[in-house]
Amino acid sequence: MQAKLALYVTPLCGYCHYVIGTIKELGLEVEIRDVMADQKDLEDLYKARNRTTVPVLRITDNGEDQWMPESRDIVEYLQGLKN
Repeated sequence: MQAKLALYVTPLCGYCHYVIGTIKELGLEVEIRDVMADQKDLEDLYKARNRTTVPVLRITDNGEDQWMPESRDIVEYLQGLKN
């Protein structure tokens, strides 16, 4: 079973748009979560990382969450899924 992916973003974040562009380019299925529009997503992000900076990719696999910050690291990870 493939991991479930969710990207935590804000609409004004250039790094977030960079990652979203890569997701579209690669044709990946990633849930986009706008932390400015959904208080629960913001709280989940803060609880997991003690900060609210974005973008952050949440990778859920076998009930375990891994939180990956840094747009370049996220893009590299996503590109690796297509190889």
